[in-house]
Amino acid sequence: MTKSRSQLDTSSKQGRQRRRFTRHRTDLPLTVTVLRQDGYVRLQGRCHEVAEAGLGGVISTALVSGEVVSLEFSIPDVSRPLVLRAVVRHRASFVHGFEFIGLSPEQRECILTFARPLPLVP
Repeated sequence: MTKSRSQLDTSSKQGRQRRRFTRHRTDLPLTVTVLRQDGYVRLQGRCHEVAEAGLGGVISTALVSGEVVSLEFSIPDVSRPLVLRAVVRHRASFVHGFEFIGLSPEQRECILTFARPLPLVP
């Protein structure tokens, strides 16, 4: 039996809504550094969820999807803050979704170790 066009469209939409990685709730200070015409600008915000491949955060300045930024945040029990490159994947008002770029295995493991015990985002 072949699927109708509407069934294919529905299943592909559902597939896009599934996440590749589980997200975990958190609340950490977040610094986002972005390059503007007049130089680098540091924006302060909060990280409210974290996953293996990225994080969600609230900052008071709207960023543009596709923009490359630097993210800095401290994880409890880790001596130095993590400083990671990321790309803005989506924005809704001041809530931004960032995807990490070029994460080292050590950085990935640090994030996973931190996130595992945290509550899941539904």
